Amino acid sequence: MNADVPAVAEVRDLRIEVAGRTLVDGVSLRARPGRVTALVGASGSGKTTTGLALLGSYPTGAVVSGEVRVADGLAGYVPQHPAAVLNPARRVGALLTDIARRQVRDLPRGQRRAAARERVLGALAAAHVADGPETVGRYPHQLSGGQQQRVVLAQALLLGARVIVADEPTTGQDALTKRRVVAELAAVARRGIALVLLSHDLEVVRELADDILVLRAGQIVEEGPADRLLTEPRHPWTRQLLAPPPT
Repeated sequence: MNADVPAVAEVRDLRIEVAGRTLVDGVSLRARPGRVTALVGASGSGKTTTGLALLGSYPTGAVVSGEVRVADGLAGYVPQHPAAVLNPARRVGALLTDIARRQVRDLPRGQRRAAARERVLGALAAAHVADGPETVGRYPHQLSGGQQQRVVLAQALLLGARVIVADEPTTGQDALTKRRVVAELAAVARRGIALVLLSHDLEVVRELADDILVLRAGQIVEEGPADRLLTEPRHPWTRQLLAPPPT
């Protein structure tokens, strides 16, 4: 992807303070269509706070400066714990159909139900939900964590999100599930959607990232193309972060 392609999401000199404590300090990033931008850092580095800013979400009492821009305002979010954003009292089909119905209102009344269902099943398929017709009849608690994650991803795709923020999408998952998540997110990027990956899982970052920003204490200490940064890190903190664990 050419670096001249316009970004669909951009953060410029973002600074976020809460109760006098700086959580994010002068962070800038550009998320381009079809590319995966990874924000990497230890817990408390500011990566999640930065990612949530793309959704217009800030900590309570935050003092914010800088600029955050998202094309058409359409940003999706796949949280670390997807069950937290799914209504436990509603079946998956009902959750997704609510979105789809708004998109087919201009059709003749007799065509709306079928068109909405087609959109729902299409979004589930795009999110790699293999058994979409069965999944729509289930409640969130009847799904595995990975299935819940894919349903949340389907919601974002159905809404037409131009950029999707994936927050620690592989935390606590086994190796097979991790591979599936990597494949799903790579497929999303191939659809021309910008993906912002928030992760400390360097194996996943190596698999997915096109560009990497390394954060420490709310600041970017190094950034660049993944193939360069992962092989020739320049900042001491980056080298420490990428060092293999002691045996």
